[in-house]
Amino acid sequence: MNALECVVLRGGSSKGIYIERDLLPAPGPQRDQLILDLFGSPDARQVDGLGGADKLTSKVAVMGKPTRDDCDVDFLFGQVGTALPTVDWRSNCGNLSAGAALYAVYRNYARGEGSHAEVAIHQVNTGRKLKARVPLEHGLPARHGDYAIGGVPGTGPRIELDFGDFGGATLDRGLLPTGHVVDTFDIPGMGPLEASVVDAANLCIFVRAADFGLDAAADVEQLQANPALVRLLDVVRGVVSEAIGFASGDVAARMQASLNPLLFLVGPATPYKTASGRTVEADQQDITARSFSRTFSKAYPVTGAVATAAACGVPGSIAHQAARLRPTAEGAYDVRIGHPAGVFPVRAEVAWPGGVHTLRSAVLGRTARVLMDGRAALKGEY
Repeated sequence: MNALECVVLRGGSSKGIYIERDLLPAPGPQRDQLILDLFGSPDARQVDGLGGADKLTSKVAVMGKPTRDDCDVDFLFGQVGTALPTVDWRSNCGNLSAGAALYAVYRNYARGEGSHAEVAIHQVNTGRKLKARVPLEHGLPARHGDYAIGGVPGTGPRIELDFGDFGGATLDRGLLPTGHVVDTFDIPGMGPLEASVVDAANLCIFVRAADFGLDAAADVEQLQANPALVRLLDVVRGVVSEAIGFASGDVAARMQASLNPLLFLVGPATPYKTASGRTVEADQQDITARSFSRTFSKAYPVTGAVATAAACGVPGSIAHQAARLRPTAEGAYDVRIGHPAGVFPVRAEVAWPGGVHTLRSAVLGRTARVLMDGRAALKGEY
């Protein structure tokens, strides 16, 4: 029986399989096929593999010795397709980044003294450096804590992440890759649509929920059950991607396989009930948002939270217009994002020296937990 050593680890509100780079074939079709077999893809249920049958739980992290001198570990993220036999290596996952920080300490890539370990992660997909602080107990990753995050039952130790190096991470054209705070795109079947394109941790598109006749506090299950809306939002993703040079050729097919760009329907803070039935009041949040990339997210992506917080600090952007607190000067500020699973707080700082908007910091908390450490049986020989 062919088997592969791996760690199943929850990072934030996602879950992934963490594999040492040296245990995998070289990048290419053989490596992708091994990962698809491991996850049980293509199959919407992933019943014959370890995949979680949801985009939040069908993720792989390839870990290894750092290839940057200023980092402790390499982290390469792959979004594994469920119904499609694809592995998208062109995106980034902030939730699994929290898992990567924990993994680095768990596997002795980084060590700490006292109450925390400082971990520098080379996020290989983007080439950027992520700074993390992992709580310790007796020199090992802490297992208990009182920090809660939306979309995850219970509490755990707070892992702090700073994505300040991730402005312009996808296209390398800065925080606002089009050079404009707001652009207008001609959407087939809809007409002109205003949007803010923000490149921070991932490529993100912000639009007003009201421009689609929607409430940003709408239930995501109901949104997902609207096939016309889902098709339209994918068209928006494709039109923007092509217009800014992110995608070409068969753009529609690319949108089905790619996590990027993420699209966010935003609006003013509005009361709503989370998926667990808890009420989030308007005064508990600064902006209400729903995340979409091929499907609607049941929680909120960390990279999306970074971009949302950054967008709220750009005066005049679609997110800034919707937010309760509207920073108009440089300096750190706090944003509370209301999403389907709760409230996501981020502390960010955006500056615009010479009129160019720049992300200086984006600090947030996550939790993570090792779920399984062992060997997974593979279908094929590799």
